[in-house]
Amino acid sequence: MLMKVLKVIFFYLVCLVLATVLGSIAQTQINMWELQQLDVPLSWSERLAVTLRDLGGFTPFFAAMVAVTFLVALPVAHGLGKIFKPWRWLLFFLAGAVGIWVACLAANYALPMPTFIAATRETPGLLIVMAAVGVGSWLFGRLTRPPARRGLRVLG
Repeated sequence: MLMKVLKVIFFYLVCLVLATVLGSIAQTQINMWELQQLDVPLSWSERLAVTLRDLGGFTPFFAAMVAVTFLVALPVAHGLGKIFKPWRWLLFFLAGAVGIWVACLAANYALPMPTFIAATRETPGLLIVMAAVGVGSWLFGRLTRPPARRGLRVLG
């Protein structure tokens, strides 16, 4: 039993790191693209330097948002996945994506600045960040899926 709990915690942490890193890189590149639309010249080395700096500076804040999102969304996806077995993978993806959307809305409402994560101001950037977190939660669902059973299946 203890090993099963430790395995789930390990998977949670791995997926948290994946979602956080993907989301952080995504928001950095979206911000760099926005700067380029203002005719700010950016070289690949500058993009890399800013990305690495954001991984050190922005990632801890974003990791906290993703961690809370996962603590709420993953159990919901797990419960729904027991009912809608064929769509378990989609439920986990959507749980992370919708969860971070709600977290961004809450952060934007609670914090004094106009938008906490600038990349989420417009729909394409928000969808990209949501997809990044969705990938992490999908992976958690994949790693923790129950073994397949033969026989009668309910709703799929």
